[in-house]
Amino acid sequence: MEHHFYLVLLLLGFNWHTFAQNITNMPGFAEECVWRNSSRSCLDPCSSYTVLDQPWRSTSYGDGSNCDSDKRGWYRFVGQGGERMPEACVPIHRCNTDAPLWLSGLHPGQNDGIVNRLACAHWSENCCLWSTTVQVKACIGGYFVYKLEGTPECYLSYCTDPDYIGSLCSPCGADEECQMVNGVWSCVCSQGVNTSDISSLEPQLECGANQIKVSLEKCVLNKLGFQDVVMYLNDDRCAGFEEQRNTTLISVVTPTQGGQCGTQLTKNDTHATYSNTLYLGNGTIIRDDEVKINFQCSYPLDMEISLATAIRPIVSSINIHVGGTGLFTVKMALYESPNYTSPYEGPMAVLSTDARLYVGVMVTSGDLSRFVLLLDSCYATPTQNSTGPPKYFIIQNRCPNPKDATISVEENGVASHAKFSLQVFRFVGNHSLVYLHCQCHLCDTRTDQCRPRCSGGGSRRAAAAEPGYVLRLGPIVQRGSEAEAESSSAHELDKKMQFVDLQLDCSSPPGSFHHPRGGGNAHFGNQCLDQLAGSWM
Repeated sequence: MEHHFYLVLLLLGFNWHTFAQNITNMPGFAEECVWRNSSRSCLDPCSSYTVLDQPWRSTSYGDGSNCDSDKRGWYRFVGQGGERMPEACVPIHRCNTDAPLWLSGLHPGQNDGIVNRLACAHWSENCCLWSTTVQVKACIGGYFVYKLEGTPECYLSYCTDPDYIGSLCSPCGADEECQMVNGVWSCVCSQGVNTSDISSLEPQLECGANQIKVSLEKCVLNKLGFQDVVMYLNDDRCAGFEEQRNTTLISVVTPTQGGQCGTQLTKNDTHATYSNTLYLGNGTIIRDDEVKINFQCSYPLDMEISLATAIRPIVSSINIHVGGTGLFTVKMALYESPNYTSPYEGPMAVLSTDARLYVGVMVTSGDLSRFVLLLDSCYATPTQNSTGPPKYFIIQNRCPNPKDATISVEENGVASHAKFSLQVFRFVGNHSLVYLHCQCHLCDTRTDQCRPRCSGGGSRRAAAAEPGYVLRLGPIVQRGSEAEAESSSAHELDKKMQFVDLQLDCSSPPGSFHHPRGGGNAHFGNQCLDQLAGSWM
């Protein structure tokens, strides 16, 4: 039947060349087709055009003498002058010409194909004194191409609208295209996304220090039939959200902490592992089995990570301000073994008389590209009072006490952390508790000698250490004295010194700190380190 139709047309003298030209003017026709040497050739003008990027085509540009009489063919406007023609009359002496050309009519939608529009030139108080027909097509990506046929007179120029710069869509992902949907330009998933099996889902897992994130590509989910994506963890209050990266992702986040968002924490001697389950559904109700994806992140244990995984570690924390370089957080904790990955937990550290006490001090936040942590002095007291006697020095003038052979300083002034250990002891007399106090500061490796020189029984720097920041923690009790310790330290334990978080800056008086129990602000000057201890009694 189709062949018979062709035959009748030929017998009637049908002109294929005229038909090929006319059909390009039909709404929805996407290509321009022409006859050359008895053969029909079609091209998509969205991929075959000449770029016009002159900023003076903008309607905000003033007078000039340009004339576009030579502009014949398909063109695309780009650049800061604007990327499409204006749809309203343009005042004369704009766009670097006398009579500016503008588009009389609206731009087409992407499904409209190639359309005819009238380009009008404004002159002599007539917005359309001269006119010429242009063809326009909306292209995938949110831009337009125009077939220009020169100008009816000189000096006339095709103008651009400076309010339209860049894609009409917000930045699309690598798996998306800018298309007009229901009259609105938006990013839609490209046809190149090819998946049909739910088992082909490849979650992206990010194991961060503070949070764990699992993500799925939105276009892949759409292809699998998930148009209204619902995603959450074991605790459904931790729900998914959309974010734009190279592709559009649906992500959900849980803090790197056991119990948050239903996250479970398991530990062995070397690693801490956080696990959870991602639930994936389509819409607010579930008719089929929802998709479940189990995921986990494992972290090698070190001093800092082991503190984060402990339930109630005995730890002290301070913030250090270093002028012009920001805020640094320093923590000190007690550990059970020389690998410094098992912090003591609970209200006190209970040790046997022959045990060793391992103390770790670390900088947990701040830019450490030029600083190391230096312990100036560490000493023990039978109470929380850091100033009253008796005091037993473990580190003094940055070096270990040469009179105590059990003291071992493993690291000090060489990294962002410091480590030392010693054998457990108790004070003579009616004292069952031991508290540790360490004065520290951040040493600038570019200007100072940070590594202590302790050969010959002491540091060559015999002068008193410069004022620093004091960390304190405890209590420490010998096994068998727990009941006595609890009785004698009831008042001190009530203050929960092991969870002190001081906000202080002793470097530039006057300073202040806030009592962690809400006792108000205390103000102090240069002697704040000495006065501070009395505020807790």
